Amino acid sequence: MKLLYYNTVVLFLRQYKIETRPNAGPGFWLMLLLPSALIISVAQHPIISTSTYKLSSIFSLGLILTSFTFMHQISQTRLKLLNIWLVTSCLIVAVLFRICLHRGWPFSVFSAFVATFFYHKLYIYFLQKLPKCFTLGEAAICTQSYTLLLYFTSVNVWQWVRKPASNVVQMSTLTIQLGLLAISTIIFLAYKLRITSSFKFYSLTAASFVLIVLLPLQFLMRINPLLWILNLIWDDLFANMVVVYWAFFSIIAIAAVNLRIKKAQKASTAVRKIFHLLTVAVFIPGLLYNCSFLYLATGVILGIFFMLEVLRVLNMPPLAEVLQNGLVVFCDEKDTGIIAFTPMYLLAGCSLPLWIHPSPCDVTNSAVFNLLPLLSGLLTIGIGDTAASVVGSKFGKFHWPGSRKTIEGTLACILSQLFVIFAFVYLDYVKLVTSVQYVKTVSAVIVTSIVEAKTDQVDNLVLPFVMYLFFIVV
Repeated sequence: MKLLYYNTVVLFLRQYKIETRPNAGPGFWLMLLLPSALIISVAQHPIISTSTYKLSSIFSLGLILTSFTFMHQISQTRLKLLNIWLVTSCLIVAVLFRICLHRGWPFSVFSAFVATFFYHKLYIYFLQKLPKCFTLGEAAICTQSYTLLLYFTSVNVWQWVRKPASNVVQMSTLTIQLGLLAISTIIFLAYKLRITSSFKFYSLTAASFVLIVLLPLQFLMRINPLLWILNLIWDDLFANMVVVYWAFFSIIAIAAVNLRIKKAQKASTAVRKIFHLLTVAVFIPGLLYNCSFLYLATGVILGIFFMLEVLRVLNMPPLAEVLQNGLVVFCDEKDTGIIAFTPMYLLAGCSLPLWIHPSPCDVTNSAVFNLLPLLSGLLTIGIGDTAASVVGSKFGKFHWPGSRKTIEGTLACILSQLFVIFAFVYLDYVKLVTSVQYVKTVSAVIVTSIVEAKTDQVDNLVLPFVMYLFFIVV
């Protein structure tokens, strides 16, 4: 039965000219990770979840229903946008928006349409236009994230027009959303207009940021966004220290890349994991002492990563050649498509728990109150995956059946994460009071480490969600 369904998947992909990432399975289970994380987050934190955040629970249900519809279409080897299953999903979601959240019918129908028909269409578009970049599951997470970005950008802009907010995290969210929207516009227009001239590209970039980011933020926030960000840094002594600290580690990372480029030496997996440890070193102080600034910075840096990748793909001077040389020596074996997603997955994997938690930063501007779920990305891909890679490659002798990964590496993955967690418990940053909480925490680490050993999907994208789903209910 399993072989029959696999052959059906292959036939479906060939029929609709979809090339998935080679040497990896479909990864259908990934389709449920992001929507489930949002739904469970709302269910576990109904009081601190804002009305806007509660929208994500019903919207996520639409994403799940649409994903099941797509899997049904694969089994039928027939892809059709207007079908009874998708229409039914759209109607169910619209009714739930109306009944559960007491939204008007126009808003409910709009939201349901985006979560079903729009998401379905965009998912197929990404798969067909970006061959070999994703598995089906990885493409689902990326498309779901982008659909949520577009939906909540429109919702937030509308709400700001009606009632501006002054919360730093809310202002950061709007800034990140409009910035990523501007980058999306640049990518789309550069592709559609086939822009190859550096003058046209940089003119488009400048115009997009002015029209989509700077002017709307000036109108909505009633303050120049650039001055607002500078004030966040200038008015807070610790923010000054954090920026200097981050700059120091950024220089180390750039120097490491430059050294490898000069040597023209391909970086091993263990060497690439140095960037995972640097990410941990950068994130921890922000989570503990300046959560809202870290929240803003991660979104801004993600946008920078996207723009750097656009420069590389379009071969835009003056950075294209340097970026391409860096990719040659540091590329992951999973970067088989035109776009190198691995660096973005690393940042997104560490940041996603911060982005999707209903209340990541408490009144003291730290994440200590919610620290354990927000550590999901850092623990899994910053600590555990790094330890597994280093120990497995150096000392591993016993391999998991049908895998290159070793049992020794998995044990190192488990022990390293437990060591860090209990260090935070000892320092009183993480509260584990009952024996049940300890059992759940240890179980989360063990299960996630086994997933790391057995999955052929991208670790940086998958593992943070798996651990977050455990920790959000601890």
